[in-house]
Amino acid sequence: MTFSLVGKLLGYFRASQDSPRTLTHAEIFAAGNVPSELSIDYAESLDVLDNVVRDCITISRQYAGIASPTAKHFYASVLFTSLISRGVSLSILAPHSPWANKMIEHWDYASAAVITRTMIELRAAFHYLCFDNCSEEEWQCRWNLLNLHDCLSRKRLLESRTGASDEGPEFESQAEELRNRLRSNVHFMQLKHQKKLLSGQTAYLFPIEDMAEKAGIKKKDYRFLHIMFSSHVHGLPMSYFRMGEQERGRGVPSPIEESYTSICLSCAASLLASTREEVHTLFKAISDTGTAQERLRATPNQS
Repeated sequence: MTFSLVGKLLGYFRASQDSPRTLTHAEIFAAGNVPSELSIDYAESLDVLDNVVRDCITISRQYAGIASPTAKHFYASVLFTSLISRGVSLSILAPHSPWANKMIEHWDYASAAVITRTMIELRAAFHYLCFDNCSEEEWQCRWNLLNLHDCLSRKRLLESRTGASDEGPEFESQAEELRNRLRSNVHFMQLKHQKKLLSGQTAYLFPIEDMAEKAGIKKKDYRFLHIMFSSHVHGLPMSYFRMGEQERGRGVPSPIEESYTSICLSCAASLLASTREEVHTLFKAISDTGTAQERLRATPNQS
């Protein structure tokens, strides 16, 4: 299915013969290699993100290979890895980053905003699923709701391309089993919006902004960043209106590009740092226990 779609797109591009001669890399370099003197704020944001990303990779490697005692620990590892991966992508994208040698320093805060918005949501999901203090019944409610959303999202994905899918009945059977688990969950029974949750359209018990606030992001800050970043995720008018007046969106340095890119880098660094501390809390005790047991096994028996 995917290869067929890619083939059609490639065929379209190959068939387009009306464009003028394509610029060479050297010509693009000559036109786009605009020198810029970095502001102190941008240089500091870039340096902080670089250090935090490298530290998070170090922490991730430190706890690698530890068996997860609970699903919380397992998904903490998964979500932390996802956050780091996006942090690396953002570091590579950032102009004048030590993470990449580039033909030109391309300024594109809009793409940085897209990555950073996903990092905010991953940060909120990490805290919600792996670190937030709640009862076992509530955690199971959260977990089953996530599985219901995943199950029905996969069903809709298949049906969006082919209509009815051979796997449709299997997905629906899984979804009904998950609904039954939720209906019998003590915490779920107390909720007022059960019908909405059982539809599988909602992944979380709470709005993202409430989850983000619990994860350390002030609600007013979340709303500001969400509006700004979402305009680029969805290509809304705010992302391309006033491009000429504000000297942005053309790949060249400008005060606006630097300022908004700095916001993205600083935000990402903060999200990673907060998650790193919670990963330490979750895994350090397990790591220390495992190390102590290894030392005990390695100690010769003196009896």
